Parts: sequence; structure tokens; C-alpha cells
Amino acid sequence: MKVKVVRDSREIVTYFSYLVSARDYSPWPDKPEGWRAVTKAYSEQLMQLGCKLLERHTDLGTISLLLQDQVGGLQATRDGDKTWITVQPVDRAFVVNLGDHGHYLSNGRFKNADHQAAVNSNYSRLSIATFQNPAPGAILYPLKIREGENPVMDEPITFSEMYKRKMNKDLELAKLKDELEKATHKSCEGLEEILA
Repeated sequence: MKVKVVRDSREIVTYFSYLVSARDYSPWPDKPEGWRAVTKAYSEQLMQLGCKLLERHTDLGTISLLLQDQVGGLQATRDGDKTWITVQPVDRAFVVNLGDHGHYLSNGRFKNADHQAAVNSNYSRLSIATFQNPAPGAILYPLKIREGENPVMDEPITFSEMYKRKMNKDLELAKLKDELEKATHKSCEGLEEILA
């Protein structure tokens, strides 16, 4: 039996997306044709995605462990966006967030942590997050509810099905938010014309 050794070779492009004011596309090649324009458009979309990721969200898995530097920036809410609490960094300590999977397993007894990242305009922030997730095919069996409690889940489902439901719900909420912002923007334009 002959064995042929083949090296695993790859071409990698490392891409850093800078603030708009710090971008300079002049050194970027324009070959293949349109490379610079595609790179610029990609960068703009990537920045928009980054901003969306900083918005309020819950993590998907069972728990998330976050190690943040002394700059901090993590904020959490318990009252659905009314009050945001800045989570003060503690040296050599992890922040532990309960994720959606933990929320479902407890059938709503334990709340998944609504949180967001706040940007500090004076200092760079470093945080390292790890997410503890079950296997996609793992079956979620929610706790039985007590009398008077409302269940989050009525039947066992797989983790991947829970993921799909969450993503669909998040997409629907994002669409509603965009529609609301557009409607508000249009009504503000009309108001500006009336006031002018």
C-alpha cells in the first residue's frame, strides 16, 4: 500500500475592519476587477453587523462565561430595557450568564440574561467569551411547572429546534424594529416639513 503525503495548504486573507474615518482603500488592489469596491461594501456590512451584535440580546447556550478587562462594557437588564446596569469588572473573575438553553431547561424559572456591550470611546475593550452549548441533537426536557406557573416549553425538543425557534423569533423582532424605525423616521420627516 502506497501512501502519499499531501500538505494541507490554504490561502488566507486576514481582514481588519477599521472605523470609517480611519479607512484607506488606496493600497488595496483592484484585481480581480472590483476587489476594492467589494471590500469596501463588505466592510460597511461587517460594521453594521458588529453594531447589531452589540445590541441587546441573550446567548443561546446553557451558560456563557465572560472574562472582561478593566475597561468593562457589559451591561445587563432585569426589567426589559427600562434600566441597564453596568457589570463592573472584577479582576480575574468570570461573569456567568444563563443562556436560552438554561432558561428552557428550567421552564422559565431562571431568566436568560438580557445583555449588551457598551462601547468606550476612550479605551479599547477586550473580553473573552466562551459558550457552553449541548450537541445539536440533544433533547431538551423542561422542568415540570408548579401550579400557577406558565410553561416556556410544553414538550421536549432538540437543541437545534430551539435554536431555529430563537433565530426565527429574533428575525421577526428585528423586522418589527426596522419597520417601527422607518415609520418613526417618515413621521419625523413630515413633522420637520410642517415645522419648517
